[in-house]
Amino acid sequence: MVSVILPTYNERDGIAELVAEIVAIARAARLDFEVLVVDDASPDGTAAHVEEAFHAEPTVRVHVRRGERGLASAIRRGIEQALGDLVVVMDSDGNHDPALLPLMVRCATDFDVVIGSRYVLGGGMLTSAFRYWASYAFNILIRIVLGLRIHDSLSGYLVFRRGVLDRLDADSVFHGYGDYAIRFLYHTVRGGGRILEIPTVYGFRKGGESKTRFFAYFWTYLASVFRLRLRGR
Repeated sequence: MVSVILPTYNERDGIAELVAEIVAIARAARLDFEVLVVDDASPDGTAAHVEEAFHAEPTVRVHVRRGERGLASAIRRGIEQALGDLVVVMDSDGNHDPALLPLMVRCATDFDVVIGSRYVLGGGMLTSAFRYWASYAFNILIRIVLGLRIHDSLSGYLVFRRGVLDRLDADSVFHGYGDYAIRFLYHTVRGGGRILEIPTVYGFRKGGESKTRFFAYFWTYLASVFRLRLRGR
């Protein structure tokens, strides 16, 4: 089974459209799948909205976290709750193209982690040229400092087998915000894992407001990179 994890916080405006699109694409590809929405008790009623919209859809589940908040820890909770042997992590804002999902799932049979990458040939970002180039530059820094050959360590559009996690210390990986992906990929490569990057183009949000403030997290991300370089964790 394939478990698609969508961490949410105040995504009521666009989440139902995204989930419906994922369900339709997964069904068309004849995947055995589930969609797991992990919501941090959003005050805008995201969880209740999804439950109401998909109450008759057995492939969609909602898990509400209370007293906890954060992207990385929500993803970890989703992995713990997931039923599938293959895990898909996507942003809940619609930036990540669900149409790429069946191809990424197929490729995951031969690779440990498949990344939807903005920075391989054919990839890109429609939303912001400034964010595109800022993230591009930071990814170059990651490659130089950590010696990785990955072009997009900040993508967050990931498909991987649960067995990959058996070789990692989850506590040292799943904390913070998007920097969890840097640690996850770094430790996977260090453990001999095989990584494949598939081009994807980031689209526009389906609703709501972005929670990603690249420069607000810049120093946190930078510290994470050099901590990995110096301490390996």
